[in-house]
Amino acid sequence: MKKLCLLIIACAVTVAGLTPSARAEVSLTGDVYLGMNNKYLFRGIDLSGNQWVTQFGADLGYKGFTLSYWSNLMMHQGGGYTAGEITETDVTLNYTFTPLELLTFNVGNTFYSLEGMRDTDELYLKTTINTLLSPTFAVYWDCKMARSTGLFYTFSVGHSLPLTKNLGLNLGALVSYNQSNYSAQFSGIDYNNWHNYEVSASMDYAVTDKLKISPSYTYSNAISSKARDLGGVSDESLYGVKVLYNF
Repeated sequence: MKKLCLLIIACAVTVAGLTPSARAEVSLTGDVYLGMNNKYLFRGIDLSGNQWVTQFGADLGYKGFTLSYWSNLMMHQGGGYTAGEITETDVTLNYTFTPLELLTFNVGNTFYSLEGMRDTDELYLKTTINTLLSPTFAVYWDCKMARSTGLFYTFSVGHSLPLTKNLGLNLGALVSYNQSNYSAQFSGIDYNNWHNYEVSASMDYAVTDKLKISPSYTYSNAISSKARDLGGVSDESLYGVKVLYNF
């Protein structure tokens, strides 16, 4: 797993070093990024014991396909982990296509390498309507750890507003529903019910054409009592900043 992650990073660095004309010949795009957040929040569940984390990754794109790497690193001891420990590494392969002007589909798989837990895979399908607020419906299936159906659904909307030439504001909202998906069951007990909701805001400041700084804030809370009691979802505020370089 570590070798694969290093390979993705090496590929990203190599592509970044290519001249623009060389990248254009093979239609490659990509980015690398580094962020700091006050916690690691996943589907409304605090996975870092309310401790600061560093999250970093890279993406490589080619003709609709995107290969992504992402890791979470603990900055302090918490959540059963020690400071400096990488608690999770994800590798995602995604394919994007737009069969109709109004519809965009994303289909892919994420491999989760989890410290101290069994690794798993999650297949997903996302459908976006290319209109005001970009409404997006997504379904995820944990194909390894699910005891029964193992499905997780989200519906989200978002909108971006240019404030100045180099500054933009992004607003979003999301609701989710759990159907016996392992990642959403903090207690280990299967449940089918509404899971969490999120409202978010972020700003993108373009330092250059390739370098961007993005502070962000997300508020999350449980929708149902089952999500709170069995899913481990509670009142959470997530904030941080990310630096991204695209090429």
